[in-house]
Amino acid sequence: MERQGAQQAQENGTSIMHSLLHDPRGRVVSIEALMVVGIALLWFLAALGSHRRRSGSCCIRTPVWVVYTLLFFIFTYTIGFMQSSSIKIELYAVWSVSFFAVLGCTNSITAYELDDNKQWMKHFIQLVLYYIYISVLLRYMSDTFVSVSVTLLFTVTIYKNWMRINACVLASESWESSKLLADYMKQESTSNESRYDPISLAGYNYLVCWAGGRIRSEPPYYRKQFIATENVITIDQVWCCDGRLMRSAEGAQLKDVCLSFALYHLLRRRYFGFSCSESGIQKTRDFIFRGLLAREEDYMRAFKVIEVELCFLYDFFFTKYALMYHRECEIFCAAIISVTSTCLVILALHRARGMYNSFTNMTTMETKKADILITVLNLASLALLDMWQLILYWFSNWGKVSLTCRYISHLRRQKHRFIEKVLAIICKVTLLPSWQNKIGQYSLLESFQGNICTRKFNSFIRWRCIMYPKDQEKMGVNIMVNNRKAGIPTILQTEVKRAVVQSLKASNGQLSNGLFSLARNGVVEQFSWACRQETQTHTILIWHVATSYCEIAPPGLEFSGDSEHEDVLIHRDVATKLSRYCAYLVVFVPSCYQTTNGIQKPYLMRWKRKQENSWDL
Repeated sequence: MERQGAQQAQENGTSIMHSLLHDPRGRVVSIEALMVVGIALLWFLAALGSHRRRSGSCCIRTPVWVVYTLLFFIFTYTIGFMQSSSIKIELYAVWSVSFFAVLGCTNSITAYELDDNKQWMKHFIQLVLYYIYISVLLRYMSDTFVSVSVTLLFTVTIYKNWMRINACVLASESWESSKLLADYMKQESTSNESRYDPISLAGYNYLVCWAGGRIRSEPPYYRKQFIATENVITIDQVWCCDGRLMRSAEGAQLKDVCLSFALYHLLRRRYFGFSCSESGIQKTRDFIFRGLLAREEDYMRAFKVIEVELCFLYDFFFTKYALMYHRECEIFCAAIISVTSTCLVILALHRARGMYNSFTNMTTMETKKADILITVLNLASLALLDMWQLILYWFSNWGKVSLTCRYISHLRRQKHRFIEKVLAIICKVTLLPSWQNKIGQYSLLESFQGNICTRKFNSFIRWRCIMYPKDQEKMGVNIMVNNRKAGIPTILQTEVKRAVVQSLKASNGQLSNGLFSLARNGVVEQFSWACRQETQTHTILIWHVATSYCEIAPPGLEFSGDSEHEDVLIHRDVATKLSRYCAYLVVFVPSCYQTTNGIQKPYLMRWKRKQENSWDL
C-alpha cells in the first residue's frame, strides 16, 4: 500500500509538471512565476549588493554571487520558454522587456570580481543576442499603442544594459585617464614645490574633477597636460572656496569627501601600472604629517578620509556609480524616460487582446486579470527601483562630490541659500553603507583546536572537492572545508587607530619593519633578527607567535588597578588585534604578501603541519 501511494504521488507530480509545461495556461503561469522570481532576485541584489562592500560574511557574499550568476540563466531560460510556446500572448513582449530591464537595472553591482570587468565583450554579445530574441517576441504584438510604448521601454532598457557594459569597460580600460593623471602629477610634483601650505592645502592641486579640461601633448615625452583649466576643480580650489556652506561643519565634511575623491584618483592610477611621482617629495610628507595628522585628535579624520577613498575605489570597480558620475545627464534622462514609458505600458495593458495562435493569428485564450495585475506590479516595482537608485546616487559620496564641484564652479550658486540648504541636508544623510569598521582576525593556534578526526576529514574534503578554487572562494566553501578557522572580526577600536597613527608619526613615515619600535623600547639587539627575515610572511608569523604568548598573561595582571598595568593591557590588546589581522591577511588574502620566489605558501603549510603534529600529541 505504501509503495502504491508513493507511486501515485509521483504520478500526480508528473501530471502537474506536464500540465505546467504543455498546457497553454500552465505555460503562462510558469512564465509569470519566473517573472516574479526575477523581480524578487533583483530587489535582493539591489539591497544586498551595496552591503557586500561592508561585509565579509558568507551569508551576504554567497547569496549575492548566486543571484548575480542565476539572473542571466533565468532570463535566457524564460525567453526560450516564451519562444518555444505554440501560443503567443501580447504580454510575452512586456514580460521579456521588463525581465531584460532587470539585468541592467541594479547600480549596486556590475561585477562580482575584477576579472568580470574584463569580460565586457561577452556581455556585449549577450546584449546583442537578447536584443534579437526580444525583437522576435515584439513582432507578435498587434495593438499599435501597446507596441509603441513597449518599444520605447525596450529602447531605454537596451541603453541601461549598455551602460552596465560601459561600467565594466570604464573599470578595465581607463588607461588613458590614468595616464593623464600620472603626467599631471609628475608635473605638479616638480612645480611650485616651495609655495604650499599643508594646513589650508594651498598649492595642493590634486585633481577632483577635470571633465571639462582641454588637453594636449607635446614632444619629446608627449606628456599630457591641461591647456584650459576653467572647468578643472582641484583640492586647492575646494579649500579656498568662500561660500557660506564651505565654512560650516557640513562644508568641512564635503571638503574631506572631495579630498578622498582626489586621493582615490591617485590610488586608482596604481592599478593601471603608473608610478606615484609625488610619493617621495617633502610636499607630500608635509601634507600627511603637518596637514592631515597635524593635531593629535586628527587620527579619526584621517581614517575616515581613507575609508571614503576606498569606498570610491570599490564603487569604481564593482558598481555603476563611477559611470553615473561621468554621465549624470544621460542617466537622469534615461531614468525619467524609463519611468514615463513604464507608465505608458501600464496604461496600455488594458488594451491587450489576449493570446493568439502564432500560425493562424486566431485568439485561443483570453488574458486573465491576474496576468495584468502581475505585469503591472512588476513594472511598477521596476519604476520604483529606478527612482530609488537615482536617489541613492545623489545621497552617495559620488553625488556629494558632483554637487560640491558644481557649487564651487559657479559663484551664483554660492550665494543661493536654497542650494546651500539642499547640499547641507544631503551631506547629513548617508543612505549607502560604508565599510563595517572591522578587521579580520585569525589565530594560528586557535585554528587547530578541535577533534583530530574532524581535521583529517576536512583535509580529505579539501583535496578532493569537485569545485574549482575560485568557485569555492566565491561561495565561501573553502573556509568551511579547509583546515582554517577565521576568528570573529573585531571592531577597529579607537586605541588601535591611535596606536597606528602615533607609530607612523613617531617614525616620521620611515617604515623600518619594526626596528624603530624595538629601538625605542631598548630591545633592538635582542629581537632585531625577527625583523630581518627573508619575507614578510616569516616576520608576521614570528611576531604572531610572540603576541600569542603575550595573551597568556599572569592572572594578577588582569585585576591590578595600577595605571601602568592598564596601559600594558591596552598595548597588549592593540598588539594582539593587529597581529591577528596580519595573520588573517597572510592566510585569507595571500595576494597582499605574495613574494617573488613563491615560498610563502609552502612555508605556511610547513608551519601548519608542525602545529597539527603538536596538537596530535
